[in-house]
Amino acid sequence: MASAEPVTDLARTDRRRWLAPAALAAALLSLALNGVLLFMLMRPERLVSPMVNRALDRLETQDATLKYQVRIPAGMPVHFDIPVDERYEVRLNTTLPINTVVTLPFNTPFGNRTVNVPVRTTIPIRQTVPIHLRDTFRLRTQTQAEIVVPLEIPIRDLPLDALRQSLKP
Repeated sequence: MASAEPVTDLARTDRRRWLAPAALAAALLSLALNGVLLFMLMRPERLVSPMVNRALDRLETQDATLKYQVRIPAGMPVHFDIPVDERYEVRLNTTLPINTVVTLPFNTPFGNRTVNVPVRTTIPIRQTVPIHLRDTFRLRTQTQAEIVVPLEIPIRDLPLDALRQSLKP
C-alpha cells in the first residue's frame, strides 16, 4: 500500500493566498462583461439594423412574394361599414300620362258653382337629373360557408424604406 503524502500547511497557505484574488478577478471580469452586454442591449436596433438592411437589400433584388391563405370559418360574424359617396346623372326620356278630373270653383252672379274639367294629356320629359348619393351602408351578417382568401403580396410593393428608417439609431 502506498501512503499519501501529507499536505503541508505551506501549500494550503499558498493556495489560499492566490485563490481569493483570482475569485475577485473572475467576479470583476463577469461584472464588466455583464455591463458591456447591458449597454449593447439598451439600443438593440444598433445590433439588428445591419442584419435587417442586408436582408432588405436581398429582398429588393428578388421578385419574391409573400403568399398566405386567410381562412374565414363558416358562421363567422361579418361587420362592415361601407361608405358611399357617388354622383350619378340619370337621363329621363319618358312621357307622363295625365288622366284626371279637376274641380274648379268659381263665383257667378247666380252663386258659387263648381265645374269638373277633365284633363287628359301626356307630358314629355327629357331631362338629365343629377343625383348625389352619400350614405354609409352597415352590413351585419355571418358567413354561410368557409371562405378562403388567397393573399399574394410582392415584396417590392411593401414599404421597406420606412422599415429602414425606423431602424436608424
